[in-house]
Amino acid sequence: MWNQIDRSLGANRIKQMRWHPQCLVILMACSQAFAQPTADPCLNAADYKGCRDYHDEPSPGQVVVDKPNDHEYRPESVQQQKVRGSYGRYLTFTGITLNAYEGTPAQWNPGQPGTKQCNTVYGFNNKSKTTTCKQVGYVAPSYTPAKPGGVERRSFRYQLDCDDMTFDRKGDFSGFGNKGWLNVDDDPTAQAVADRYCPIIETLTKQEIEDES
Repeated sequence: MWNQIDRSLGANRIKQMRWHPQCLVILMACSQAFAQPTADPCLNAADYKGCRDYHDEPSPGQVVVDKPNDHEYRPESVQQQKVRGSYGRYLTFTGITLNAYEGTPAQWNPGQPGTKQCNTVYGFNNKSKTTTCKQVGYVAPSYTPAKPGGVERRSFRYQLDCDDMTFDRKGDFSGFGNKGWLNVDDDPTAQAVADRYCPIIETLTKQEIEDES
């Protein structure tokens, strides 16, 4: 009886061993199928690069726009500036930066009523008279709406003092007037020019027109 059981188990093992090569073949075929690269949809496209850019776009529908640089200057515009008859201290250049300005509140002007002035002219023998009147000093009421503050990105003409490390931007509106002279660390553009050109100011081109400010 035990011999029959052993023979039966041996036969089952042989059958199982016969299935193993078949399973290996199936597994190998499956792995080869997965390993095959995906067909290139742009292989026969007239514009291969454009086709690849279309298919490789990470988020279809979104447009990527390069952000402009908010701080830059024109190297060819950097010159020594003659102030009070001498060179060697001031620079002038053209640069781009961000200028923050404050808003202005709304204003109501009630105006002025003025006064009424009359003039009478009498005729011959005072038998007739003519009176004419006019309003003098009248100012109509007016309303000025509020203006919001903001930040503008624009080009300015700079004057930079290499001794005091201050600068003046021509036309940098603050909301109520020009900002005047500021420290160079208030503006990355002014700081970059000061760091690069103030140490070599004597080697720079000299502006022929003297600044009278």
